[in-house]
Amino acid sequence: MSDHQIKTQEDHTLSGLEMKPSEQDVQRNAPEPLSPVRAGQLLDRADNIVYIIVGVCFFLAALFVIGFGLWNFITTLLQVPSLGTLEQPSFIVAAIVHLIADLLLVLIIAEVLGTIVHYLNDHVTSLRPYLGIGIISAIRVILALGAELLTMQESTQQDFLNIMIELGVTTGVILVLSITLKMLERHGDISSTH
Repeated sequence: MSDHQIKTQEDHTLSGLEMKPSEQDVQRNAPEPLSPVRAGQLLDRADNIVYIIVGVCFFLAALFVIGFGLWNFITTLLQVPSLGTLEQPSFIVAAIVHLIADLLLVLIIAEVLGTIVHYLNDHVTSLRPYLGIGIISAIRVILALGAELLTMQESTQQDFLNIMIELGVTTGVILVLSITLKMLERHGDISSTH
């Protein structure tokens, strides 16, 4: 063999060694297992994304409820002239009560949306907004029951009794939630950090 052939074989052998990655290089390039810190960061980002999507949906729902409530109120008022003079006052009052109930629903949605924004800013949740939502929801029930009483053509004594019991229970719920809210104000809010 000539010197040129020996050098070429050595070059191929050396270049073959250089081309093969060492075990250390393979270990360095292998994907690292997900560390608990990194997993926590990814989950926190995913949590924020979910909160943002839910917040946008609540915002759109609030706009829809406002639009629907106003549309329903206007179309109801347009029907008033076709009614008899005895039915008109109760019909108008029922329309107003339904509009107020829709607006209270918007307040509930806005309260939840505020909770989402507060969580995204501070990563802290609070009981206060949920108690407010419960109080507003109970007020909506009272308004709906009042509208039902106004629009009932013929009510039996049992129907009236059922509505009065429901009004009493709902009033009790409002009282309990209000006392709880007052206690939270005195003793500091119960918050949890995530």
